[in-house]
Amino acid sequence: MEARQRRSVLLPLIMLGIVLVAAVDVFPIRQLIALNGEAEDLRLHLAEIQEENARLEREVELLHSPTEIERIARADFGYVNPGETSYVVIMSDEPHDHEPSQGGSSEVVPESGGFWEALWDFLTGRDMSNG
Repeated sequence: MEARQRRSVLLPLIMLGIVLVAAVDVFPIRQLIALNGEAEDLRLHLAEIQEENARLEREVELLHSPTEIERIARADFGYVNPGETSYVVIMSDEPHDHEPSQGGSSEVVPESGGFWEALWDFLTGRDMSNG
């Protein structure tokens, strides 16, 4: 009778183990989840790059206008039209408040989620992706 009870408990545990091994090793569930997350990150990155390209194209168009060329020549190279007077403003040498604080380090240390978070990341494939 005791052997039958052991067998009734042991058999479901063995079946559960087989299912877990098949889910983790045989079927590429982790890789699929990780790749889906990576694909979403790449879509977002592509959208950012497309926005940046549109901004740069607008800037290139603006740089071809005579008004913008004159503005850059005046601001960056000190261009002055004939008949104009140029003035140079010399700033004082007062110290700025850019000194580092004398306190301790302000570095933020990320918290560790512990064993359960690491296990969840492993099962969902988050440990294989950048995010």
